[in-house]
Amino acid sequence: MAGHVAELEAYRSGARALASRILSAQEAERVRVSRELHDDTGQALTLILVRLQLVENMTRDPEVRRELAELRELVVDTLDGVRRLAVQLGPSILEDLGLRSGLEWLVDRVREDAGLQIDLALDSDDGIPPTTAVAVFRVAQEALTNVVRHARATRAEVRLSDEDGVLTLTVADDGVGFDVDEARARPAASVGLFGMAERVALVGGTIELLSRKGAGTRVVVRVPAREEVTT
Repeated sequence: MAGHVAELEAYRSGARALASRILSAQEAERVRVSRELHDDTGQALTLILVRLQLVENMTRDPEVRRELAELRELVVDTLDGVRRLAVQLGPSILEDLGLRSGLEWLVDRVREDAGLQIDLALDSDDGIPPTTAVAVFRVAQEALTNVVRHARATRAEVRLSDEDGVLTLTVADDGVGFDVDEARARPAASVGLFGMAERVALVGGTIELLSRKGAGTRVVVRVPAREEVTT
């Protein structure tokens, strides 16, 4: 019996280590893409803006100047979008200040960018393993992105509670809702749902998706709050 227990514990330890490496690799790739967007793409767009301004200053044709001004506005909007995406891919606030501050930052950005009213209630996040914090944050990010893009909601809520060793994240909205089974059958939608479920499973948690047409959507994530991941 003792041998079986030891084997089971070794298996669990190996699974946790593998999950940690997978999540770390995913985050490292996000950070790499974020930096490339910010540095390479951002600098290229900035250079285009400078060149467009120079060309605009050199011409006297009113029609050409108007077209160039419109093109500069388009490049400015694109540059702003690239910078927002870069920040969303790799927000350092999660590493620096933890899950609670990361979720506050995320909700503030969605409120500002989408004009969505979001109720926020966050319990303590003391002692949460870094890989768990990253997984929960990314699920919240994906869930709120779906609310903004698809739900046509007027308000949403984000709640984080820590009780009896279980960390629970809830993201809910009052939008149009959808048929969960139908969504899982569509490739485009199922990729996002699978990605959330995969992240949660890697840290030993579960995810529940509750929705029906006309009745909003609720995503509930439950993960172990204190179990350290062995690397």
